[in-house]
Amino acid sequence: MNKSRDNRVQEMSTALLDLARTRIAVMVVISCAVGFVLADKARFDWVHFACASIGTGLLSCGSCAINCFIERDLDAMMPRTAQRPIPAGVITPRAALLFGVLLIGSGAAMLQAVNTLCTCLGLSAAVIYLGMYTPAKRWTWLNTSIGAVPGAIPPLIGWAAASSTIGLGGWILFAMLFIWQHTHFLPIAWLYRDDYRAAGFKMLPALENSGEKTFWLTVVTAIVLLPLSATLYWSNSPLAGPAYSLASVLGGVALIASSIKWFRNRSRAGARMVLLVSLLYLPALLVAVIVDRVWLWT
Repeated sequence: MNKSRDNRVQEMSTALLDLARTRIAVMVVISCAVGFVLADKARFDWVHFACASIGTGLLSCGSCAINCFIERDLDAMMPRTAQRPIPAGVITPRAALLFGVLLIGSGAAMLQAVNTLCTCLGLSAAVIYLGMYTPAKRWTWLNTSIGAVPGAIPPLIGWAAASSTIGLGGWILFAMLFIWQHTHFLPIAWLYRDDYRAAGFKMLPALENSGEKTFWLTVVTAIVLLPLSATLYWSNSPLAGPAYSLASVLGGVALIASSIKWFRNRSRAGARMVLLVSLLYLPALLVAVIVDRVWLWT
């Protein structure tokens, strides 16, 4: 009896983590942390840093859970999502919705412990994600750009948590994350284009047979990201340090190289390489800004 109960608890815990899309939340928290560390020039406030990071992560998890609730019938049509908790019958739609609402509420409360600006930014990200991006996936291939807006808000939350305002550096980070999401997501959409077609999602790779626009857009966004990221350091009043500069240049070059290689050799392996490099990009920037902080670069 106890073993059966333990198995059920473990299954439910795994399902809740899957519902919250915790891997996405990790990247969201990293981008929030980058904004905080870059903006903070005084004595590092660990309480505000923790509240901003955890609150942003909880909002991301809650939004993903509610998105799974909204798209449960469509998820059941795609092999890559058919085993998600709701279509698989592990969690009821009502429980998933309640779970998502609780996560969003908890995240907003943690952000409010920092300041109201953080709360407004966090909730606006959730509203745009659920109210605009989720339905847009069935209307237009521009849904990727729409979804990139809430995905680019976390560094603004981090910046606002550290400085109680949004400076130029925060908006540069927002632009970087907006562009980066295109480079990151297009290979994913290309890999699973048949699934998206089956569910009726208007992802760009699902709408074109040749994939020409997908490959071009991936290369172009990777190229744009490099000079954009450099503006934080190569300016009259640099906002980032030399470690960040090195990481952004090396990461940007790696993204461009992998994107061009995929453009020339249009294979699944090439798409996965672009995806891998894009996944390493944000953690590399976080490590770099931490190094600059430890070295007390100003």
